[in-house]
Amino acid sequence: MPVAYTIQPTYAIDDATLLETDLTICTLLVLIGSGTFSYAVLAPNTRKFLALKSYSYQPKTLAVADLEMIEQIFDADKLLFTAFKEVLLAFDSPDNTLVPEPLFAGQLKKDYLHTAHLERMQEAVLSDSLPDLGMVNVYATDKDILGFLRKEFSSDRVVHAHSALLKSYKQDRDIMFSDGVVFIEVQQQQFALTIYAAGKLLLQQQLPYRSGLDIVYYIVNSLRQLELTELQAKIKLGGALTKDSQVYQELNRFLPRLDWVSKPEGFLYIGKMNEVPAHHFHNLYALALCV
Repeated sequence: MPVAYTIQPTYAIDDATLLETDLTICTLLVLIGSGTFSYAVLAPNTRKFLALKSYSYQPKTLAVADLEMIEQIFDADKLLFTAFKEVLLAFDSPDNTLVPEPLFAGQLKKDYLHTAHLERMQEAVLSDSLPDLGMVNVYATDKDILGFLRKEFSSDRVVHAHSALLKSYKQDRDIMFSDGVVFIEVQQQQFALTIYAAGKLLLQQQLPYRSGLDIVYYIVNSLRQLELTELQAKIKLGGALTKDSQVYQELNRFLPRLDWVSKPEGFLYIGKMNEVPAHHFHNLYALALCV
């Protein structure tokens, strides 16, 4: 007989201001990744984050298993049923590609994506316009999960997590560094690799990894192909990592200019959020730049 249980968040951050706030004027930022479901509540008038929750579960090979876990989260977390003014859904899916805006045609979205990635069962192909970069981010996510969340939240506002990261990285002055800056956003079993030099975006892609050495290899190989060097380039790391983690230790052995990313500028964060290392929820906070 199956055992019933209630899924618990791995992080739950809020304070008294949440209870004192009219949430119907607030924005809910929702991020769905590989084995993760996270959200943050943002008060747009004060640009203040009021709450954050993050759930983790074992990623499955079948999308329906992920959908079942998300349904359990909805059963357990009643805050998700609040009538927020706006809900932004973001997917950290591995299948995405950047297309120069002048070359983009909406009816060819699938063709752009499947040049770089295999077509998947039950996929929905979407796109984000990035006018600051002159690019369009084309990506795929699971059609059933997308449909479920659109129905539950009555929201059609959808972006890819990498689109938000690119907006956040644009705030970082180091993108002007001529020797290059590498941004790494590490999640379960995969990481996003983004490289700038002299203000120009040179590369962004999502890659699988098993250890920090895999990440080191991809960084070094990518920099050298771009005629940059890992000895001079700045490396900025995001994700739920600490200096004691194996991934950080292995990166620190080979990359001398390793540092952490910072939270997006221009927002207020409650005290409990400032107690958590700034890089832990960088990808979730970055969604506020898409509102």
